[in-house]
Amino acid sequence: MLDSNYSWVAVMTHSNAETQVAARFRAANPPIECYLPMLASKDRRYKKNPQQEKPMFPCYIFARINKKQIYQTRTTQGVYYIVSSQHEIIKVPDNEIEAVRAFEASQRKIRLWETSRLVKGAEAEVVEGEFAGLRGRLLKGCKDGNFCVSISVMNTSFVVHLKRNELRPATPTDTAAEH
Repeated sequence: MLDSNYSWVAVMTHSNAETQVAARFRAANPPIECYLPMLASKDRRYKKNPQQEKPMFPCYIFARINKKQIYQTRTTQGVYYIVSSQHEIIKVPDNEIEAVRAFEASQRKIRLWETSRLVKGAEAEVVEGEFAGLRGRLLKGCKDGNFCVSISVMNTSFVVHLKRNELRPATPTDTAAEH
């Protein structure tokens, strides 16, 4: 359960209500700190402005709340529920929020060169760059010997290309500590 300290939580919104909920959180008294990560996407249907922004997690927004703000958060118009499991609100770790912020800020492709220990299916840890400290799994090989790396945040995987010097193979103790 949440305590008197502020924690990040995931809030499910009604369909296409993420931006309205973010505005209501900011306008609330007292305001609720929130974060709505957006992705740039191209939409060929709009010739005047083909570059559109869409929520990275459709129907979700992050809120930084304490136990006193649970009711205020749940009753905000457009909110469906606060993500929980067995009646316990699930806290989103700060490092996952920072990883989402880094991904949103970069929205770039990074490259990784294959080595004997960094092979398809292997667990790897990011040691440099915006995603430092996160772990992922090396996916299919890409052209020119590159690999795609899947990094999971909030049960959603992002596939990015990382430079060789930004990764190291995850050691067995790293992987055991995760589970």
